[in-house]
Amino acid sequence: MTVLSLQDSFSKLAGLMRGFERDAATSRRLIGELLEADPDAFRRAAVEAVKVPDDSRAFRYVITVLVSSGLLMPVLCDPALNRHQVLTAARAARVVDPLADATIARCLADGLIASDRCVQPRHAARLLEILCEISDGSRIVPSLMRLLRHPDPHLRSKAVKLIGRGNHSAKWVRNRLAETDPRVRANAIESLWDVDTAEARELLQACVHDGDNRVAGNALVALHRIGDCGAIPEFFRMAALDSPRFRVTAAWAMGETGDPRFTEILASLLRDAVPAVRKRAMSSLGQIKASLTASRQTSPWFVTGVVQDDPKRNRRRLKLALVSETGEFPVALATQFLVTEEGHPVNSYRFIERPAPPAMSVSFVFPRSTSPSAEPWIRGALSCRPWKRTSDLWSLQPYLPPGEWEHSDSPAEDPFRFTSNLQAMEAALQEIPTRARCAEFWNAVLQAVRPDSGGSRGDCHAIVFNSSTTSLEAPEELLLASLHGSRIQIVSTVPDPLLEAFCHRAGGLFRVAESAEDVPRLIRTCYLSLLARYEIAYAPLSPDCRAIGVRVQIPGGWGETSIPVRGS
Repeated sequence: MTVLSLQDSFSKLAGLMRGFERDAATSRRLIGELLEADPDAFRRAAVEAVKVPDDSRAFRYVITVLVSSGLLMPVLCDPALNRHQVLTAARAARVVDPLADATIARCLADGLIASDRCVQPRHAARLLEILCEISDGSRIVPSLMRLLRHPDPHLRSKAVKLIGRGNHSAKWVRNRLAETDPRVRANAIESLWDVDTAEARELLQACVHDGDNRVAGNALVALHRIGDCGAIPEFFRMAALDSPRFRVTAAWAMGETGDPRFTEILASLLRDAVPAVRKRAMSSLGQIKASLTASRQTSPWFVTGVVQDDPKRNRRRLKLALVSETGEFPVALATQFLVTEEGHPVNSYRFIERPAPPAMSVSFVFPRSTSPSAEPWIRGALSCRPWKRTSDLWSLQPYLPPGEWEHSDSPAEDPFRFTSNLQAMEAALQEIPTRARCAEFWNAVLQAVRPDSGGSRGDCHAIVFNSSTTSLEAPEELLLASLHGSRIQIVSTVPDPLLEAFCHRAGGLFRVAESAEDVPRLIRTCYLSLLARYEIAYAPLSPDCRAIGVRVQIPGGWGETSIPVRGS
């Protein structure tokens, strides 16, 4: 057998890879002959090829040959390759062979436990790092369990993390906390990142106060990742501890979350007396900035909501809706909401995620217009189309503005019935309604929320537009309707104490548009508030706060808004 030099073997393999696109069959055959003639030369040449990875068919085929020939492990352990090159090759191997991670784990365990110890500890550390990156742990637990008997605590700690990730068992992790080595205990907790069970939460909450900073820090990150907003004050508590080790860990954990609420406390840690704390705080600020920048690359979501104050209980309650501009309803965790009052973050709050609201009936109560397509309130209703669910019904209840109506208790003739047909509703909004179909203002609102009118479904809600001062009190029947789930929201271009007082009594909302251009946004805000799924309750930071800032940020998107406080 001819022993090829490294330069000769690499030149041959590189030439075959370049010719792969022109003649794949011939290249495969010649690559096979090169492997058969001198496996070691092929391995050394493959190492050089892995140094410049790409996504070509030729590169993937070389990885396939390494897997099938049993040469993948020696290549991954080759010191000539850096971390990025090794991980790229391992991920490619995982693509061509879904069981590659199990093969690596088995070879690793065999090589460490066998009498000849053919896998050196330095190689084992690299292979365990590879497994952490490419494997979910589900197929490699049996092999890794054998490593728990290894005398090296660093290897045991890596194995513990992977085993915990694979079995998702809080009970198994709890047993690992009896280990004396803090690295093993910390990695056991890290294996529970993204495991959201009652048992896991209980264990993580207990570990937040562990005596080892790494265990406590990993527990905090784990709780933040599963949306436990009760952990947020604990980040600040840890950052204020006397121990520099815990302050370093607190700064690291804040960076791992990417949560902008920690920007201010991290900025204060830049003045810490301990250089390691300052260095970690600077790094974490960079992580949070990068996270914000990444989220800003996506289209913003619509965030809207209402504020309800309970002065007797000193509680402020936000009911929030989160939607995309294409009609989707993103899912966000409690820790992914940032609420601020006067620029100060609310760090202690209770969070509830409710099921999607059931089917509902929504009436747009609008004044009659002879040019509806030009009216901002019509544009506002039409802008709500992406979020109309197929189960929801819409209707239009037109009314005659003051001065065009002689007061009567009679309803309008032939009112528009509720419909699930969006095209029919679009046509109705853009047509000029006959005067006979238009009721007096309060009768139109009442007709909109009556549960027995127009073939409604579920709770009946009214979104009302007003452009003139009202002189008549609302009928008591409207207040009774609000007690049965109906919600009345009024957008007005003029202040109207009578309408505002009615909304306050009925549990509705009164919003004043700053201009005609602001009307469509407020109409849309009214509609989206009916789709609220999230509730945040907390003790107000500032009783005189005029508006509350809300920001949502998850890896897939972001959104923010300012919600006025009623009575401000």
